[in-house]
Formats: sequence, C-alpha cells, structure tokens
Amino acid sequence: GAVGFVGCATEATAHYFGKEHGMGTMPHALIGYAGSTLRAAEMFHETFPDEALTVLVDYFGRETSDAVEVCRRFPELAAAGRLAFRMDTPGGRYCEGLDLARSYEVLENSAPQSIRGYRTEAELRYLVGTGVTAAAIWRMRQVLNEAGFPKARIVASSGFGPEKCRMMAAANAPIDVIGTGSYLPELWSETYATADIIAYDGEPMVKAGREFLLRSKR
Repeated sequence: GAVGFVGCATEATAHYFGKEHGMGTMPHALIGYAGSTLRAAEMFHETFPDEALTVLVDYFGRETSDAVEVCRRFPELAAAGRLAFRMDTPGGRYCEGLDLARSYEVLENSAPQSIRGYRTEAELRYLVGTGVTAAAIWRMRQVLNEAGFPKARIVASSGFGPEKCRMMAAANAPIDVIGTGSYLPELWSETYATADIIAYDGEPMVKAGREFLLRSKR
C-alpha cells in the first residue's frame, strides 16, 4: 500500500523527510543531448555508479521499447530492483502501443472493475486517455514482466493530483513511486513552468508530444 511522501526534489526541504539531498531523475535534456534513451542511461550510470538508476522513457515516444532495451543493458540493476523507469508521457499522445481501444483492452484484462461501472469524462481520461494513464502503467508492467524483468520499477509522473491518484488506486495500477507536486498551488497556472531545451547544436529537437514548442518558436 501507499506509504505517503518519501522525499522532495529540493535540497532546502530534504531534511523534512530525513534526507540530506533532494530526490529526482535524469532530465529530458540529457536524453536529447545523448541522442538515445539507452545512451542517456549509460551516461547517468557512469556519473553516479552507486545510485539507483531511474530512466525517463517518454522522450522518443518509445516507452516500453526503450525500457526493455535499458533493462537488457543493465540486467543486474533490474534484477536487484535498482532500475526504474519514469513514465512522463505528455497529454498530447498515447504511450507506445496504445490507443483508446487498446487501452480499454489492457484494463479489461488487468483491472476490469475500473471500467465496468459509470465513469466521468475526467476519470476516463486518467484510466484510458492520453498521457500517463492506468492503462499505460499496466502495459509497461506487462511488457517488463514478459521480457523477464519483473523487479524493474515504475515511477509515474505528469499531473498526479489527488483525483488522478484515486483513479490509479481504483485500477490497482502497479506503480512503485509517484512524482507529484504541481497540483499543490490553488492557482496552478501562476506557479507552473517548464524549462525545455528545444535545440541541440542548432538542431531542433523536443520530446515526442511537445512539438508545439518548435512551432511557437517560428
């Protein structure tokens, strides 16, 4: 079951959780710089060899494929439960291999109780919509297990407020850690911001699903 908040992203407040340092994952910018999710994972591990490895897998829109590729590169970390994959797919697209029909199919097989009763439009968005959904998380777990990596962990982020967390619980989504916080201010739009690198050595590049950043630059 859930254990509550276990850490935060900033050094200034880490002590509230009994830690010396903030917690986090590699940035999307590292993956763009590296040119592949696998190479970014290798670079991170080379720099921090004693730390558990949490890899973002949404940059190129190949969430499950890249996760399996990284597991095969670091099988010892995966077997020890020290390799995790952060799902942060933007709301502009589905996770790899999913669409609306396929998302319903995944939940029908894994958590049928979550979709057989009445659901509001907002609830269905968290279950079978675009972005990081219960169906996407279940799909990631299935792919990792089928590839022989049942101890690889899943970190979920992107819009996880209380209501989205409630729907994840309703679907019994196999999440190990949730990254959250942007929902905390009452007026979300007054505090929320992202810092996206949109070109590397003059070549335009953004993560899959955020191509609008390139259009807005023109």
